[in-house]
Amino acid sequence: MSGNIERFGGFAKEYQSVRPRPPAPLKNILRELARTARPAVVVDIGSGTGLSTRYWSDVADRVIGIEPNDNMRSEAAAATTERNVEFRGGLSSDTGLPAGSADLVTCSQALHWMEPETTFAEVARILRSGGAFAAYDYDWPPTTGVWEADQAYAECMEGMERREQAASAQSEVRKWDKDGHLGRMTGSGRFRFTKEIVLGAPGSGSA
Repeated sequence: MSGNIERFGGFAKEYQSVRPRPPAPLKNILRELARTARPAVVVDIGSGTGLSTRYWSDVADRVIGIEPNDNMRSEAAAATTERNVEFRGGLSSDTGLPAGSADLVTCSQALHWMEPETTFAEVARILRSGGAFAAYDYDWPPTTGVWEADQAYAECMEGMERREQAASAQSEVRKWDKDGHLGRMTGSGRFRFTKEIVLGAPGSGSA
């Protein structure tokens, strides 16, 4: 899976500047599911530049971002001032954390790059009994109100997908379909209950 890790090298600053933040209601929902008002430990796997890791800093005692890419992890550390947030090298399948140590495990916009079986096994291992795991993604593209812009975006993404597929035969990069996340979680047998929820959040930005 080294190709998946290396894919994100070299553009961490750009990644940090344009990625959306998790929606505000998510904090309350996940803390309710884990039955804790203030988690002792939140673990964010595939933490990238730390956007989804720092999100938890005001409601948790300790937040640990697990990120295998050195470039992303360095950018995350440089952008972080919260004293209860830290970043460590590691994989979704091997975080290096103690068993039963996390109240919450999160994965923001990254699960499709992770091998499901070994990732879910590691998540189940580090979660405490009654803890919660959430993998969350953004549904793209956002609706702009300008159909020409939406059409151009769709055409751009279709072209990119074709190029990625053409290059995949010579690449170590592997990607899992996001539509299959819930089915794979349920099928893993690692979680007592699984479901999908949808949240809406307004956003703003330039092209």
